[in-house]
Amino acid sequence: MNRPALIVGVGLLVALAVVTAVGEYVRQRLPAGEDKLAACRAIPTGSSLAEVMAVLGPPFARQVSDTVEGAVWLEFSTPVASGGRIRVAAHESTGKVLALRCSPDGPDTWAATD
Repeated sequence: MNRPALIVGVGLLVALAVVTAVGEYVRQRLPAGEDKLAACRAIPTGSSLAEVMAVLGPPFARQVSDTVEGAVWLEFSTPVASGGRIRVAAHESTGKVLALRCSPDGPDTWAATD
C-alpha cells in the first residue's frame, strides 16, 4: 500500500473518532429539549428576570421591543429538538418580566398582569 495514502487514511480515522467523541460529549451535557421546555413552563407567573435566568441560564440574544417602551426580548438557547427558542420580554433595569414565551410559534406562556 502507498505510504501517503496510509497516512491520510489513518488521519481521517483519527479525525472521525475525535469528532464523534466531542459530539457525544456535548450531546450528553445538553439538557433534553423536553426537559428545558418543561422547566420553562413551570416558571410561575410574575417571576423576576433573575428567577427566570436561574432556571433557563443566561440569554444569548437581546432585541429591543418595538411594542413596549424600555423593554427587551431576551432569547435563551434551547436544544435544536425543541423546535425554537424560549423568549422573555422584560425591563432589564427593574428585572420585571412582562411575558414568557416557551413556544416560539404559540402565544405567551404567561404575561404579567400589572
